[in-house]
Amino acid sequence: MKDSVNVFLRVKKEDIYVICPFFESFEGMAAIRTPKPEAGDFATLKLMVSPDFMGDLEKVLESLGRKVKIERILGEN
Repeated sequence: MKDSVNVFLRVKKEDIYVICPFFESFEGMAAIRTPKPEAGDFATLKLMVSPDFMGDLEKVLESLGRKVKIERILGEN
């Protein structure tokens, strides 16, 4: 079994201040990185999620998606 599952999100940079603390409040669920910082209004976030938290992650993404626009994308593992 893998130690973590990589989930990639495309978000507005201005929303990162909402998104990161939201995930950090769920201790042990996910570590967040910005793999390739880029110019422009959007950023790609890489969430390294414990397999035990995948169900919870889906619920968090659904709830968070009501507050900010989040697009789940494919990324390099």
